[in-house]
Amino acid sequence: MNTFFKFRSLIQRTASKISSPFPKSRFFSDGESAVYHHARLFKKPLSIKLKLNHSNSVSLIGFVDRPIRVIDTGPDRFGVYTMLRLKHPIYPNQSFRIYLSMWDAMARMCIAHLKPNDHILVSGRLVSYSKSSSDESCGLDIGYQVNVTEVNYAAVPPSHVLDSQISEKPIAAADGIEESKNDEIYLWQVFFANPYEWWDNRRNKKYPKQPDFKHKDTGEALWLSSDLPDWITRRLELLDQRKHRYDEEKKRRGSLSEWL
Repeated sequence: MNTFFKFRSLIQRTASKISSPFPKSRFFSDGESAVYHHARLFKKPLSIKLKLNHSNSVSLIGFVDRPIRVIDTGPDRFGVYTMLRLKHPIYPNQSFRIYLSMWDAMARMCIAHLKPNDHILVSGRLVSYSKSSSDESCGLDIGYQVNVTEVNYAAVPPSHVLDSQISEKPIAAADGIEESKNDEIYLWQVFFANPYEWWDNRRNKKYPKQPDFKHKDTGEALWLSSDLPDWITRRLELLDQRKHRYDEEKKRRGSLSEWL
C-alpha cells in the first residue's frame, strides 16, 4: 500500500513539472523585458532647470469669441484683448471662455487679422486677476487670462465646422451698449488686480472730465458714475479703508521715529 501512494505522489510531481512545457516569456512583443517595462512606467520624473519664461506657460486652441478691443492707446505701449471660446473635442456643446491679452507688435498683428469665429492656437503665460461677484455671499473670486506671445490659425475639427461658418451678425445698438459695459467691467477687474498701478485723481481733479483713475503706464482711464455695479462701489470702499489704515500706520511710525 505504501508503495502505491509513493508511486501516485511521484506521478503528481512529474505532471506538475511537465504541465507547462514552455516557460512564460519574460519579454513583451516589442522585445522589451518585463523588468525594464515596469521600471519605465514607474520611474521618477526627470528634474529640469527652472526657466522663468516658461513658468505657467500654456497653449490653447479655440474660437475668437468677440471683436478685438483696444485697451491701451498710450505712446509707449499698445494693447488689445478678446475672449477665446474653447470647446470639448468630443462634446462640442461643452465650452468655456478665457480672456486673451496681446501687447505691442502682437497686438497690432491681432487687431489687423483676427476676427470673430477664427479658429486659432495661442501660446503664452497664464495669469490671474481678482474679480468680485454682485452677490455678496460669493465674495471675492479669481479670474484668469492668457498674456499671448504667439498666435497661429488652426484647422477646425469636423465636429466644430458649423461654428466657423457662422457669419458675424451686425451689432445692434443694444448689443453695442452691452459690449461696451462688458469692456468697462473688465477694465475695473484689471484695476482691482493692481490698484497701486493707477493714479487716483478723485480728490484733485484739474477739470471735471478728468478720469477718476488712470493707469500710470498704459494711460487707461476709468470714471465713477451712478450706474456702476454695487460690487465696484464696495470694492472701492474697502480699498479706501485699507489706504486710510496704511496712512495712519505710516503717520504713527513717523511720530515714533521722531522720539527715537
